[in-house]
Amino acid sequence: MRRGATALAVLSSGCAPIGPGLAPAPGADLVQRFTQAYVQLLPIGRLLDAAAAQDTRWPLADKADWVSAAQLGCMRRALSSAELTPRQHQAARQYAEAYPDTLAADLQVLEAGAARLIGEAMLAGAGAMAAPAPASARETQALADFVVEPRFAALRRATGLDPLTDAGTGADPAQRGRALGQRLLTRHMTDAFLHCHIPVQLLY
Repeated sequence: MRRGATALAVLSSGCAPIGPGLAPAPGADLVQRFTQAYVQLLPIGRLLDAAAAQDTRWPLADKADWVSAAQLGCMRRALSSAELTPRQHQAARQYAEAYPDTLAADLQVLEAGAARLIGEAMLAGAGAMAAPAPASARETQALADFVVEPRFAALRRATGLDPLTDAGTGADPAQRGRALGQRLLTRHMTDAFLHCHIPVQLLY
């Protein structure tokens, strides 16, 4: 199977990895564009806002009665785009500072299509948007490069998307996308439980 087809078949916060880059600090415009592409790649806030809008007891569902109204409200605020997007911006800026020597290439692959295809696949898989527009040949190649090229390994780790490299082809794309989305959300959910003084056991 061609790389592009494989990448399309395997379609939320990353932590900026440790290790300063050797190149001069990137310009503000480059960092701003990278920050926007980072959020497009990982539309965690939009995903969680959509889930919260569908259920007033989200994210605890039938376990909402086990906590106070204040705790539930705290959870919903902590998992909103108003809280998460600024944190993603910070993570993107930290990555840019740590990897100035590869930032231009990282931004190029995201803007060429990897960010749109992965981000929209997550949104569509969660029912937060209609089916994405078909990928162009350029976008398909960008996605393939992002998924398999060693030079983008640090970016995959920082965004939590490194499992894409090792994903098999046994499960259908929608199932793999849901599994990936769940993995990306787990850290945010755990942080929110701790912040709002709710036993993490309720997450499982």
